[in-house]
Amino acid sequence: MGAYYCAICNQTTFCGKKKHIFGKNHQSRLRVVLLKFTEKVKEARRTLKKPQVEKFDCTQHKQKFWCYCCGLEVERNVTDDNMTVMYGGLLEHMATREHRNGTYKFWWDNKADPKLRDRVLITEEETERFKAEVAKVLECFVEKEDEYIKQQADVIRAQEKHRQEVFQCLLEVCFPKMQWPWLVFFYVRRKIPLFSS
Repeated sequence: MGAYYCAICNQTTFCGKKKHIFGKNHQSRLRVVLLKFTEKVKEARRTLKKPQVEKFDCTQHKQKFWCYCCGLEVERNVTDDNMTVMYGGLLEHMATREHRNGTYKFWWDNKADPKLRDRVLITEEETERFKAEVAKVLECFVEKEDEYIKQQADVIRAQEKHRQEVFQCLLEVCFPKMQWPWLVFFYVRRKIPLFSS
């Protein structure tokens, strides 16, 4: 019998693949792995009907997800560095043919419970519904962001107008006989600060 490396147990065995796969140690570790994996997938499935779009935050939204079925590290979220669709990358990956094939192979190789297999697969219909919902949510998110930007621009304009009025009043009080353009030329030419602190 040859050596067999088990990725679930993270060990090499020399007793043979079948004996290891059906062993209690492997099956208990497999249950733990599948429990963790299905919990993460369940969390992602909650966003199928109600997708979440958030402003991009590099500390939270650039996370990876390890797919045990495919043996790949997958981006958990989809982002364009402005906004992030939560769990978009994971759901996209779970809908691919490669993931479906990898899941069937993983279940066959590890002799896992077939009842759990459908929990980690997403159908094409679910994916299409998710994409339609994401389009609606993205549109609302962009409208809110545009409105926020307009409000901030109005605040900045009001602050600038107030600064100009204060500066104009100060010039009228401090230098009543001097005209404004000549005063600016005088201060700029001599590099004298207009206001000393």
